[in-house]
Parts: sequence; C-alpha cells; structure tokens
Amino acid sequence: MANGIRLTPTDRRILDELARDGRLSNKELAARVELPRSTCHGRVRALEDAGVIRGYHAELDPVAAGAAVEALIMVAVKDDARDLVPGITARLRGTPGVQRVYLIGGVHDLVIHVACESVPALRDFLRTHLGSDPALGQTQTQLIFEQHGGAAVIPA
Repeated sequence: MANGIRLTPTDRRILDELARDGRLSNKELAARVELPRSTCHGRVRALEDAGVIRGYHAELDPVAAGAAVEALIMVAVKDDARDLVPGITARLRGTPGVQRVYLIGGVHDLVIHVACESVPALRDFLRTHLGSDPALGQTQTQLIFEQHGGAAVIPA
C-alpha cells in the first residue's frame, strides 16, 4: 500500500507509462493502458491526490545545457549539527547546479548530484557551498562519466 492507496496492476501500468513520458495526453494514456478515458483520468487523479505522483517535469540533459562535468558528492554532517540537516538540504536544493540531494545512511549523510560547466567550477562549488559550511565535514567526490536510465522504477 502506498500512501493509503492500494496500487492495482492497472495503476502500475499507468505509472510506468507516465514515468516514460509525463507529457502523454489522457487520451493516449488511456489507450496505452486500455481504459476508458474517464476511468484513466480518475485513476491518475487518485494517484496524484495520494501523493504517488508527486509532479511532472521536463528531464533536461545537463551536458546539452552547458554542464560538461557531473559529480556525486558524498558529505558527512558533523555530529553536533545533525539538527541542521533540513536547513542544509533546503539550501543545497536551491543552489545553482544542484540536481538532487539525498539523505542517506552510512559513513556519509548526504549525496549531492551536481552539474557544473567545468572542473574548476566543480572545485569552486565544493569550496563555496560545502567547504565553507562549519556543519559539514568530510566530502568525497565521484565524477559521473555516463548516466543510463531516467524513468522512475515502479516497485514490484
């Protein structure tokens, strides 16, 4: 059960189609999942209302938009700053170049996916937005050479 809604096989087909192409018209989506348009629209609305569908967006190619370097930056939050994590993640989400911020378990606390125009710009990002924050500790940066996939995975 997801957020109070029990996902049916048809719901999963709807989610799969929308994950592949969020711009589908209701008419096209209904045809692909073999439902009447009104039923399909109702199911999509119920999935939105339950929070299963959080929104629709355009997936951009950072390289085509001028970002020649992408990286995953693992960050440790200092023990005495754990209560600052919500503010830190909110600040990072609003920082230019940040694609996503993940709160994780393990040695590091955050993973930041960042896209920059160059290696020097990545270095500046690290120094300006992470190195200058006294709440943050060790960082580890992994360059992304290729990215595969993109559509959300619907759990089995």
